[in-house]
Amino acid sequence: MDGPGLRKRTQSSTQHVYETHEDAEPQLKHGIPMQILRSLLLATWFNCCCVVIMVTQILGSPLYIIHKGCYYNYMAYTKQSFGLVITALTQWGCPTVVRVSGDKSVRGQIHLTTDGRLKTQFSERLVLIANHQVYTDWIYLWWVAYTNLMHGRIFIILKESLKYIPIVGQGMMFYGFIFMARKWLSDRPRLQHRLEKLKTRQSSSGPDSLEYDPMWLLIFPEGTNLSVNTKKRSDVYGEKQGFPPLKHMVLPRSTGLFFCLQQLRGTIDWVYDCTVAYEGPP
Repeated sequence: MDGPGLRKRTQSSTQHVYETHEDAEPQLKHGIPMQILRSLLLATWFNCCCVVIMVTQILGSPLYIIHKGCYYNYMAYTKQSFGLVITALTQWGCPTVVRVSGDKSVRGQIHLTTDGRLKTQFSERLVLIANHQVYTDWIYLWWVAYTNLMHGRIFIILKESLKYIPIVGQGMMFYGFIFMARKWLSDRPRLQHRLEKLKTRQSSSGPDSLEYDPMWLLIFPEGTNLSVNTKKRSDVYGEKQGFPPLKHMVLPRSTGLFFCLQQLRGTIDWVYDCTVAYEGPP
């Protein structure tokens, strides 16, 4: 998967765990009635934010006809807004202790600010691959982009059914996310079309500019999250291909990732490998 001009990075690790005590019984911070009230308030706030962002996207959509560069910058701004919403929702609704570790390949790129916040200094154009433990993985990876001020320039490859979620699905279409039907014959031309757009020049520069628009492309090579059923299917497929069964993940597929790297060759320098782990799930 290494093409000319692509510098190889060794694996880094990002782990997400909760601080607990082995013998401690889980306790609710608030009573059940208060938990229900907080959940309703957070859900109402989140849905209102999604509607407002969707309205701003619709209002800005005519920019595509007037000036595509302004349109993409505008949508990046709305994407920043949603990144802030999910970060705040996680902080308020289910605050999490996040432990980030990496090898020497990311030395000097991961920092803690004086107030204890994470600050990263990764490239503005990269491909980020990660394992897929649970449905919320993308939230924490979007947060990592936020720590790098790239939360408005992240693009996620995800399954097609998600675009039919009311409001959120349509918003992700405005964001330029890439939806896959898991049928390579139909997915390939769609993926190629979207990747061509990710190779555009700087919106603020002329067509002959050597600079490309910032982009973080997030790929889950496993194609699905870890569950009993997906693990069984993965083990059967791996056995046919001569691979031993994996313990904590589904066998990654290389076709989509390899195709993305081929199409983006010459426009990106880095591929980051992020491993996400939670306390509890096997």
